Amino acid sequence: MLKKVAAILDELRLEEVEQALLMHGVKGLTVHKVRGRGAYFNSYSLDPLTAYILIEVFTAEHQAEKVARVIINAAHCNADGEGLVCITPVEDLFWIHTKKACRDSDFVFKEVSL
Repeated sequence: MLKKVAAILDELRLEEVEQALLMHGVKGLTVHKVRGRGAYFNSYSLDPLTAYILIEVFTAEHQAEKVARVIINAAHCNADGEGLVCITPVEDLFWIHTKKACRDSDFVFKEVSL
């Protein structure tokens, strides 16, 4: 089964997280700029929403927690409102270029020691 690891984190941590994922063999990721309000928000601003980054990684089930740990370790700076990471099951995923369903093996990466 495939899993999706999604992380919402501070924009300033993106480079460290991206480099850590690549260094640990993750083949691909998607990055979105998002805005939201969580544990931390700017109560002095007229717009209380804060800018964050959302990173999504599709991976084989047996590697999902390892991907989450890489993100957590790279994003952590011991500050309130650093973000969160979730792992969710993916029922169906398709490659557009082949029109075929993705397999777990399409998302297995060469693991590097954490």
